[in-house]
Amino acid sequence: MKDKLQQYGELGLGSRLKRLSDVMMKEIQIVYTSLDIDFDPYLFPVFKVIIDLESTTTTDIQEALQYTQPAITQALNKLINKKLVTYKMDKTDKRKKLFRLSAKGKTIHQKMIPLWRVIDEQVKWLTEGSASGLTRHLTFIENQLREKSLSQRILEKYNI
Repeated sequence: MKDKLQQYGELGLGSRLKRLSDVMMKEIQIVYTSLDIDFDPYLFPVFKVIIDLESTTTTDIQEALQYTQPAITQALNKLINKKLVTYKMDKTDKRKKLFRLSAKGKTIHQKMIPLWRVIDEQVKWLTEGSASGLTRHLTFIENQLREKSLSQRILEKYNI
């Protein structure tokens, strides 16, 4: 059967983007699991902002990502529960928490740096397809992912 969302053109764009996001998150989770990395790809944006800023507040993360406060709090709680992030109270403003990587977070970050390079390379390859126009390009990406999954592409390149 033909892909109905593709047939719907721009009307199906939001649904196609959601579907593509779900597929990519699932595929990246397969990669992390295959490499024994205990990490959730949905936590990546918050984790990476903390890496980039070294010590940051919830407000700083919210401004950087344009996420809702509850979404950031949920991600931070998961990162804290996984012992990847710690926090301390701001000395000048006791209402603020300053988040930073824990020792375990620093270790997992170092382990992921070469993997993130391969992920970035493979996603760039998918997004630089020959199609013109966003919906045609989404079709290109979706077709390529049907031929070979993102996790396969990453693991093949990472294990070279």
